[in-house]
Amino acid sequence: MQQPNRIIHLICNAHIDPIWQWDWPEGASATLSTFYSAVKLCREFDYVFCHNEVTVYKYVEEYAPELFAEIQELVKAGKWHIMGGWYLQPDCNMPSGESFVRQIREGQQYFREKFGIVPTTAINFDPFGHTVGLVQIIKKCGQDSYIFMRPYARELNLPCEQFIWRGLDGSEIKGARSIGGYNTPLGESASAIRERTEQQDFPVGMVLWGVGNHGGGPSRKDLADIRRELLPDTQIQYVHSTPEKFFSAISPEAVFDQSLHISMPGCYTSMYRVKEKHARLEAELYMAEKMAAVAYARGALKDYPENALQTATQDLLNAEFHDILPGSSIQCAEDAGLKLLDHGLLEAERVKIKSFFALSAAQSPAADGEYPIVVFNPHPYALCDNVECEFMLADQNWKDDILSRITVLDEHRNPVPYQVIKEESNLNLDWRKRIVFEARLKPMALTRYSVYVEFVPTEKVAKKPVFVFDNGRKYVRINPDTGLLESYKIHGVEYIGEGFGLCSFEDNADPWGMGNHQLQRMGTGEKAFALSKHPDGPFKGMQSVQVIEDGDIYLGIEAYFECDNTRARILYKIYKNNDDLDIDVTLYMGDIDRIMKLKFPLTVSGQLIGQTAFGTEPLFTDARENVAHRFLAVDQGDKCVALLNKGVYGSHYEQGSVYMSLVRGVTYCAHPINDRPLIPQDRFTKKIDQGENNYSFRLTVTNRNQLERKTAEFVMPPYALNIFPIPSTATDFADFDLKLGGDVIALPALKKAWGKDALILRLQNNTPESVDSYVQLNGVHLPLHFGKYEVKTVVYEKGRLTESYEMLV
Repeated sequence: MQQPNRIIHLICNAHIDPIWQWDWPEGASATLSTFYSAVKLCREFDYVFCHNEVTVYKYVEEYAPELFAEIQELVKAGKWHIMGGWYLQPDCNMPSGESFVRQIREGQQYFREKFGIVPTTAINFDPFGHTVGLVQIIKKCGQDSYIFMRPYARELNLPCEQFIWRGLDGSEIKGARSIGGYNTPLGESASAIRERTEQQDFPVGMVLWGVGNHGGGPSRKDLADIRRELLPDTQIQYVHSTPEKFFSAISPEAVFDQSLHISMPGCYTSMYRVKEKHARLEAELYMAEKMAAVAYARGALKDYPENALQTATQDLLNAEFHDILPGSSIQCAEDAGLKLLDHGLLEAERVKIKSFFALSAAQSPAADGEYPIVVFNPHPYALCDNVECEFMLADQNWKDDILSRITVLDEHRNPVPYQVIKEESNLNLDWRKRIVFEARLKPMALTRYSVYVEFVPTEKVAKKPVFVFDNGRKYVRINPDTGLLESYKIHGVEYIGEGFGLCSFEDNADPWGMGNHQLQRMGTGEKAFALSKHPDGPFKGMQSVQVIEDGDIYLGIEAYFECDNTRARILYKIYKNNDDLDIDVTLYMGDIDRIMKLKFPLTVSGQLIGQTAFGTEPLFTDARENVAHRFLAVDQGDKCVALLNKGVYGSHYEQGSVYMSLVRGVTYCAHPINDRPLIPQDRFTKKIDQGENNYSFRLTVTNRNQLERKTAEFVMPPYALNIFPIPSTATDFADFDLKLGGDVIALPALKKAWGKDALILRLQNNTPESVDSYVQLNGVHLPLHFGKYEVKTVVYEKGRLTESYEMLV
């Protein structure tokens, strides 16, 4: 009998976007009908149906429990394969490393509990690119292989379609790009499989097939055609299979050690409000976990809020879906994403505040005349930072000639530098107060400050506006005639060149950025914003450039700009006690088919790098769009000039300037189809991100090995609240004394382990060099050696610290 010369593994699936051109109830309906059809066909044909994503299995479990029970039996029989094992197919560029860990671990917990299965191959067919930071995460979560589709071959030339994907830390997994896609046309699957088989010449290959996107899966005709036309083939052996069986049969040798970029770069910026809120929930959730873990470990919280934190986590994971976070969906899907993120933020905030008050129970009652301000530092090291807090005076002061005067004292009754700044409220009354003060904070603990107020005769004296700050170390100049940053020097070294400011570029309505020209650059025809001589719209009545704050902590200057129908405000916060310069932008988008960017012309040279999931990677410098997380930096070796942010992912670099991509005036779900018009021409179509959008940046110079910590301090600042502690008898709290060796290792996560009385510490070395460090908790010491870009998980249980070689939750 003739032996076949090739084997093709047929991976039958039905890609279901839970939400995209439809809302989630329709996605649930598509799931139920697809799974019902697949179950019926499993009884009739000898094939294996493969499907992933917790989200859709939960729909079946809740809305069709009998169908769910049938699927459980088919899994036991080997007719239905749990594929991928993640919570869902997230965007694979923008989530943090910790978020990816939760995507995998939440998925594995569910599938282990419901089906007794933990898949070893990760599946992300549909996302628009994949960070190299995934490799270490996938490996340390117990998976060994990865299937993806994008970037397509025309977008990224791989050394081989089957390869070894090597991570930043040296971890390796097998990778395979799906040739021809993950779907096949209804009723034409056999011919599509033949065609895709001809496109690959491996002795062992793989073809994904089945109707998808809105579900579908296999049809009776397709299965009959495969049984009749393909399975009897004597030259090629076609087998109904699973991803795990395919990968166990291949031994790729080619190595690829970069991110799988670039594909659909418009997704790095479209639907900014979802992206900003996603970044905010990541910070708020991991802050709440840290505070709750400390409160629980000390005995201040008797019950760890496990369920609330898991709810917030699942809100985050669902919002990271690859058509929500990238901004490629219709408006109701954007609304669903924002609802999820808002709900997650509310749950995380509730946990944070409950933990905060529990810890504060050990504080002594307020002294006469004291306004206590209690601050929690979420970082595992002592921190000096500028902290903002509002409080209410005991009574309203209606007198015009007598005003409140404030003193801020630390725990040792020493005066602290502070500054009274504009409160959020707009009552023109001496009542509500907001201060910013220099705080020196204990690690992972509360630090108390005391505010005292006296009322004194005061004569308001107008200060002459100042647009230059120079303390001998730091020099910053804002041009009063243009409102633009002209100079930023540290130790006499100039970092900002000519040309800073907002820019507008020609774009189109496509939120994905699918055009070939968009692979080369997002936007053409740079057009600078101009200073508004007579600010209008929401800025009506403002001076073009004005000093709004000037005290011991910072100099605040704001300027107003316009370009076509878009208006913007830039606020500069020039800190007087550190090297930082904060730049906040409020932009009222009023244009369509344009992309707005903030240009930072840099005077120094070095390697352009950006933060990614549990790592740092080199970025493009040829005007192609980059995707990065909370920092971009020019690495000069030991030092770097860094630009930190709180929710911007896209950027490009050309001719010495970084352009941060702020907002695109695109149309919801405007998908290019051949040469047809991109959007209807005979009616109005809704646009994304019109109106107010807000951005926060920090320009700073720091040591390269401290960049991760510096970024964490900006993204997750200390939490401060004016509270009046209530005496409690249950305040004999245990110690929580956490120390990390050196000044390099960061702590992305600290939480209670799921289902047992232990703490999980996630520790990260985000540098290209190995680092010797240690973790010490309540006197228990554990030496640690970190390789380059290595992430470690340490477990604290029953008074012992142990290193886990898997990432746990």
